[in-house]
Amino acid sequence: MTHKTAAEVGAKLSENLKSVETTGEPVAIESDGRTVAVLVSAEDFALLQRLREEDEDRRDAEAVREARKEPGSIPWEKIKADLGL
Repeated sequence: MTHKTAAEVGAKLSENLKSVETTGEPVAIESDGRTVAVLVSAEDFALLQRLREEDEDRRDAEAVREARKEPGSIPWEKIKADLGL
């Protein structure tokens, strides 16, 4: 991964975007000595989004499993039956 200051990236934004697109190598953007953002290819960003969604789905499923264990929880099938669904 290449590291550049925000000023360096801003001064040559088109070149940096083209580099990320053609090489796939991310560019870490630094400000005050710390990485604050990263330019990544659209393909890598799509992968990150899919991974994030999968993680959210996993956490949601775990929350449902835990909620079903709580005393007094009502099974979805009973709720549907009570509502005539």
